[in-house]
Amino acid sequence: MDRLIQLRDFHRQDPGNDLIVIDLVDALLAHGLLDEAESTLDSVPTALRERPDFLFRTGRCELARGRFAVAADALVACLEAGADSVAVRHDLAFALLGAGRLDAAERVLASVLPRSPDEPAIALLHARLLQHRQQYEAAAAVAGAVVQNHPRHAEAWGLLAMLYLDLAQVADARDAAQHALSIDAAQSDALTTLGTLGLWSHDAQSAYQSFAQVLATQPEAGRALAGAGEALMLNGDVPAAHAFLSRATDRMSQHIGTWHALAWCDLLLGNPAQAYAHFSKALDLDRNFGESHGGIALVHALNGHADEARSDIKRALRLDPQSRNARYAQSLLWSAEGRDREAAAMVDGILAEAGIDTTRRPVDFIQQLQARLRPAGRA
Repeated sequence: MDRLIQLRDFHRQDPGNDLIVIDLVDALLAHGLLDEAESTLDSVPTALRERPDFLFRTGRCELARGRFAVAADALVACLEAGADSVAVRHDLAFALLGAGRLDAAERVLASVLPRSPDEPAIALLHARLLQHRQQYEAAAAVAGAVVQNHPRHAEAWGLLAMLYLDLAQVADARDAAQHALSIDAAQSDALTTLGTLGLWSHDAQSAYQSFAQVLATQPEAGRALAGAGEALMLNGDVPAAHAFLSRATDRMSQHIGTWHALAWCDLLLGNPAQAYAHFSKALDLDRNFGESHGGIALVHALNGHADEARSDIKRALRLDPQSRNARYAQSLLWSAEGRDREAAAMVDGILAEAGIDTTRRPVDFIQQLQARLRPAGRA
């Protein structure tokens, strides 16, 4: 912090010195003082901001804000101006990945991949690209090599934890996350891993605490927003869950599960029309995902459209015989037909699969479910 205080003093005395401005912006970013870094950049003449060294800092500010497309524009301009370095290519590839342009990110990173053994940041970004390709074992091998060579690299341990999570290696994921947090108590991937493990074990409180720690420093982190929303939903605070999940879909519009969670919040808040729209968003992403068809069936069942519900249930179960949404829809149809015992058995099976104690289910669970899902104003 002494160095930062010194740079601020230098900048006040000589605000036109571009080298001091660059050093000050770098120091501000290192301390997480994003607003001040941006205002410092905004204070310099436009012509200066178009230089590669300033474009690079602009890109980093936009990355820190999570504005990936804007960051990519600045970093492309930086690269085209001749500033072709490992750092520029790393940040540009990261921005392109964040903007969902995976192929472009891989092309940008390709020329510096041979530097991976000496540049952990390049290796870890390579692992993240493999993760997005769902090549989890390959990604874990890359991240594992980084922690072998750099055992105190918190981000590497955190990413490795996430990859173990993707591979459903729960014990390894927890160990790697705890290792990361022993080095950096705010490591976001590790906290996200522990939050997800909390959700899996139905520990809403610990899950929310982990995701909230991420959001304290990265308020637009999509996975943390979704996780916090699911934790609140698990805890029964559906309106707050809806707010978090709505923000998460803005950040992760390609993530089907988050659309489903948001749609369920809509149902529980008595808004089946909005639920239908959100299940449809998920269906647009993958027409062959059974749970999305099951969600549509659930809305039809709630609206009393039995024929449409049966058609979508059939389609959902053909794609996914274990579709929970489709089976919930079926339970509602059976209940409407007076087949309460069969409906209850169906729901018991769903709850048991989710690890919920079915012996504690109220005898009128189906009626309670219908009441909670019934649109506002309907008798």
